Amino acid sequence: MISGRALTFEIGKDVYEPSDDSFLLAGCVSKFASGRVLDMGTGCGIQAIIAAQKSNSIVAADISKPALECAKKNAAANGVAGKIEFRESNLFSNFLPNEKFDTIIFNPPYLPTADEEKTSGILDAAWNGGRDGRKIIDAFLNQFPPYLSDSGKLLLLHCHLADTDKTIRLLEHNSFKVEILDKTLAGNEALCVIKAVK
Repeated sequence: MISGRALTFEIGKDVYEPSDDSFLLAGCVSKFASGRVLDMGTGCGIQAIIAAQKSNSIVAADISKPALECAKKNAAANGVAGKIEFRESNLFSNFLPNEKFDTIIFNPPYLPTADEEKTSGILDAAWNGGRDGRKIIDAFLNQFPPYLSDSGKLLLLHCHLADTDKTIRLLEHNSFKVEILDKTLAGNEALCVIKAVK
């Protein structure tokens, strides 16, 4: 169980437990999330639930059924279940082409992972970023732009292990204005939250 800011979270066995990356992103979500919100890779639901303190229309998506069940329970425990739609999806695979969001939040799996380091459980999807840490990040960056409203913003947690500068270059190449909202060191990981707007 994790408690803080009058919110309580139960973490299931097969669900990513919020850590420094989650808390860094949560601080930015509480300040900047607005309008219709998408929390991609919701995990235990921490970002969606924090966004629900200000927004009434949130989609919390995850590839993991155990994560979605955990997030639903946490939303109910924190009194915001009515504001959040939970959706099983591999990135945007279960989204309609015309869906738009004012804020898209993503804490992607970013750890560089060799084939021999992969685990067989569903929790592997929460941290396994592929050989260079960019497998899911690059797929997301290719898919998200059509789902962002004209005045929308992306709040993306990033780690230097997955080449933060490359992500910034890709966003800028696609005509996004990029800003680092916050950053911290967590052990050997240099973490930051990237805000990107059209």
